[in-house]
Amino acid sequence: MKFLSALWRYRSTLVFLLTPIVLLAVPLAIPGKEALCGYCMILMGVYWMTEVIPLAITSFIPLILFPLFGIMTADDVSRSYLTNTNWLFVGGLTIALAVETTNLHKRISLKVLTLVGANPRCLMFGFMVTTFFLSMWISNTATTAMLLPIVEAVIKELTLERGNKNDSYENHSVSGVTLEKTASTNGTQFYKSRTLSEEDEIETKEDAIETTVEVKSQAEVEPSQKQINAKLKMKKGLTLCVPYAASIGGTATLTGTGPNLVLSGQFPILFPDAPPLISFASWFAYCLPSALVFFLVSYIWISSLYLGFSVREYIGCIQRKHKTQQEINANRLLKREYKNLGPIKWSELTVLLVFVTTALLWFFREPGFMPGWAMLFEEGYVDDGTVAIGMASLLFFLPDVKPMFLRRKDEDTKVRPVGSILKWSDMKKFPWNVVLLLGGGFALAEGATESGLSQWLGDELRVLEKLDTWLISFIVTIILCAFTEFTSNVATASLFVPILATLVSRLG
Repeated sequence: MKFLSALWRYRSTLVFLLTPIVLLAVPLAIPGKEALCGYCMILMGVYWMTEVIPLAITSFIPLILFPLFGIMTADDVSRSYLTNTNWLFVGGLTIALAVETTNLHKRISLKVLTLVGANPRCLMFGFMVTTFFLSMWISNTATTAMLLPIVEAVIKELTLERGNKNDSYENHSVSGVTLEKTASTNGTQFYKSRTLSEEDEIETKEDAIETTVEVKSQAEVEPSQKQINAKLKMKKGLTLCVPYAASIGGTATLTGTGPNLVLSGQFPILFPDAPPLISFASWFAYCLPSALVFFLVSYIWISSLYLGFSVREYIGCIQRKHKTQQEINANRLLKREYKNLGPIKWSELTVLLVFVTTALLWFFREPGFMPGWAMLFEEGYVDDGTVAIGMASLLFFLPDVKPMFLRRKDEDTKVRPVGSILKWSDMKKFPWNVVLLLGGGFALAEGATESGLSQWLGDELRVLEKLDTWLISFIVTIILCAFTEFTSNVATASLFVPILATLVSRLG
């Protein structure tokens, strides 16, 4: 047992040292550049899956081994690490970083949530819609990290987990609201609420109108085991819906998540004679419909699993006439959080303008159904990366406060230090490791083409020609889903896209 324990303790070291030695059998048994490139591909795959060294450092393997093995020159390999797709990624995420820095994403999400209401099923839909939309433009991880604290706060209001039993329904005065009894049915009392003082700043105009509030009787203060289990399931559902929606939303746009850019960057390498079909507009047109289908299916599945199946509430997410006090509290919390953001700031408006302009320029560069603005320039010179870097660069120049010459006389004319919306120090939060990871995948695809490994794999995969296309797709999907359970999505895509490109070329 001590020996096994010692092996496990040093597993990373053993994998790092032994893997390249064991894999030497491949180039020794099969001479040629194809085997040497295959050696690099398998080595990168093992290191990416086990993460014995950082993923970005593993991406440097082609930069080291390809020149040593005579597969590609150092200059050619280096070019693969900063392609137009990399710059598209850098520009897109820089704009996303500005959205996060100015809290524009939080304003959008809170506004949507205040509109859908605090019914758990409606809240789940609101959380998923917000996450789905934001993750189309911002990284899935950042979107999820921003929304989960809001989810947690709302859950506490819905389940009254504030450490005080006196916060339960029987209190007839809650947060400046007086309750007047109107009816009593089956042990459940119904009250009308009226906002009290002028000092209650967290209520909007709608809350000033009389709202029917369901107030539970004293007998229901102590929840049953069934109620406790229902609350626990609701917590799970509201929490899980956010990362699911983020993953689905990331598939809808070319810049939504890393694997999309892996395909976009490797496509011209693997299919040099094909027309440049993968643009922001073509990807959006192809993937948005399927993303919406996945979104609706996942919403119905998660809500049915954790909140129960109700056709009536699915159709339009219908609000009930009688709101429980927890729902009132949750809705009040969302409105308070939104009001705490204050009026929309100049920096938020500027970022919103840059964001919308960038999306429109991407979409109408080569929309397909009409001539795009790129035709004004020489063919092949302007790409989505040009737009992304150009618009992102503006964020380091545009002011973060309203310029003096644009202010009205009744506005604050006090001179304040003016800075740019983004500063270089903000780029510390930028995921540079993903840029290197993308570059490693592009270098791997280039090496597979140059060495003849792609052609060799195509010949070996001839056995799959007997299978139906749908069956091949199913097998590939299962394998890749299994890989992404323990390997980075970007790393998995970088590893398998060259192999599958060879397969589809072979199958026609």
